[in-house]
Amino acid sequence: MAVADTMIVLEGRLSVSTGDGTVTAGTGDIVCMPKRQSVTIATEGEGALTAYVTYPHWAEAHEG
Repeated sequence: MAVADTMIVLEGRLSVSTGDGTVTAGTGDIVCMPKRQSVTIATEGEGALTAYVTYPHWAEAHEG
C-alpha cells in the first residue's frame, strides 16, 4: 500500500494479513493497514461489509 489505510468492519468477519501477521476482525472492529506493506483481505462465512478510510494521497499530486 502506498499509504496507511484504515478499515472499519460494519458487519461480518474478515482477516487482514500483512508481513507482520494476520488479524481477524468482526463487527465494530477497526483495522489499520500499514504503509508500504502488502495486504491480503479475506472474508469468513457470508462475507463482510466495511467502510474503508484512506488519506487522499492523490491530492498532493494535484497541488502546486
